[in-house]
Amino acid sequence: MKRRTLLTRAAALATLACWPWSPTLAHTPYRQWDIFRRRHLQILTTRSDLDGDAVGDDWVAMLLERLPLSRAMISRARDTARLASLLKTDQAKLAVLSHADARAMTDASGPFAEYVPMPLQLLLDDGRYLLVARENLPLHHAFAITSALIEAGGAQRLSVPLDGRFGLPVHPGARAAALGEAIGMPAPADGA
Repeated sequence: MKRRTLLTRAAALATLACWPWSPTLAHTPYRQWDIFRRRHLQILTTRSDLDGDAVGDDWVAMLLERLPLSRAMISRARDTARLASLLKTDQAKLAVLSHADARAMTDASGPFAEYVPMPLQLLLDDGRYLLVARENLPLHHAFAITSALIEAGGAQRLSVPLDGRFGLPVHPGARAAALGEAIGMPAPADGA
């Protein structure tokens, strides 16, 4: 009897010793990541484009000042291929892209040839970088983000290119913000 108890405890300790790889104790944090993504406005940049990363930091600082409840933050991908993957799989809604990367991503050319053309929409342009969003970004989110950044932009010369660029359509929320139009606010969720 003692031998069986000893073997059971030894097996349990062995399982705990190799815990990160143990299939019996494996779990995924996807539910927590999903909740995190809903509570924080994430804007993707890449570590490989330091100028674009700096622009993203500036835009996030403006958003935190104007829309503190957005909990805006930068999420840095290691390179543009990883950024494209995160956008493609809808793990992120917003990204800061150079004009060249935006064109290549929407055409599925160059380093993005393995991706089908992405359904991205334009929010803002500062002359060098674009703030793009997935087409499923809610209308009121795009409106609030665009309005806040245009108001806070000042010297950065932020604009909404109403004619679109690189084959990217302008997000309807960004268009409404640029034209000073009103949009309907979403109905509050049950229990709110």
